[in-house]
Amino acid sequence: MTWRAVRTATVLAASGLLLIACGHDHTSASLGSGFGLYYNDQGPTVSLAYGQANSDDVALMLQCAKHSGKVDVSDAVRGAGGPTLRLASSGRTSQLAARLQTGESDAPLMLLAHTDLADGALQGFRRSGRINVAYGSVRYGLQAADGERAGVAQFFSACAKA
Repeated sequence: MTWRAVRTATVLAASGLLLIACGHDHTSASLGSGFGLYYNDQGPTVSLAYGQANSDDVALMLQCAKHSGKVDVSDAVRGAGGPTLRLASSGRTSQLAARLQTGESDAPLMLLAHTDLADGALQGFRRSGRINVAYGSVRYGLQAADGERAGVAQFFSACAKA
C-alpha cells in the first residue's frame, strides 16, 4: 500500500469512529460542577434551564408559551459559535438554524433557535432525560437526575398544544 492510501484509510477510519462516538448520548462535566436542570413556571410561559442554581450561569435553556407547541432553544455562547445549534437524543438529531442574540451589556451572547415541541431530539430528551448539545466548537451532554425528571415532564406537558 502506498503512503497516500494508508493515510486516506486512517483518516476514513478515524472519521467513522468520530461519527459513531458523536451518535451516542453521553454526559460531560465540562461546564463545571453544580449544574442541574431547573423547571420554572412564570405564568404564561415556562422554561427548563440547565445551569447552576440561583445564578445566571445557564447553558441550555428551553422556553415556551404555555400550550403553544413552539420552543425557543438558547445557549450562552462559550466558544466559537456557528449558525447551527445541534441537539441529539435517543438516536435522533436536530439541526436548528440559530442566530446570535445580545442582551444587556454584561449579559453573555446567546445562540437562539426556534423549533416545534415535536422535534425529534426534544422528544428523545423528553423520554430519556438525556440530550447532547453542539454548536461551533462547543459540545456537551446532560442527563436529568432522578429528581429533575419531574421538571422535564412538567415542561413538556405545559408546552403541549391544548
